[in-house]
Amino acid sequence: MAEVGRVSIRLPSAIKQGDVIRVRTLVIHPMELVQRDKQGKILPKNYHFIRTMTVNYGGKEVMRAETTQAVSQNPLFTFPLKVDRPGKLTVTFSDTMGKTYEGAAEIKFS
Repeated sequence: MAEVGRVSIRLPSAIKQGDVIRVRTLVIHPMELVQRDKQGKILPKNYHFIRTMTVNYGGKEVMRAETTQAVSQNPLFTFPLKVDRPGKLTVTFSDTMGKTYEGAAEIKFS
C-alpha cells in the first residue's frame, strides 16, 4: 500500500498570469466507511476519514472544504484557481484522527 498521507498536486504545464487553472490534488488515505448494525444504528467508533481540505496560495487561504466519510479512498479533488502572481500553493488535509497531511507546488509563469 502507498504511504498514507502522501499528497500530490498537479498543475498545468504552461501557466500565464491571469489564467484560471485547474488544480488536481490527491491524498493517499483509507477513508474508512461508517458501519451500521442490523438495526441501522451507527456502530460507535472513531472513524478515520479526511475531515477538511485547506488551500493556500501566496500565503493566503483561498479555499476550505469539509468532507464526509462518503468520499472515496485516496480522494482526488479538482478545483479552479485564478493565478495573478507567482507563489507557493499549499494543500492541507486534516483527518478525524487529528493528523495533518500537506503538499506544496510552486506556481511559475511560462
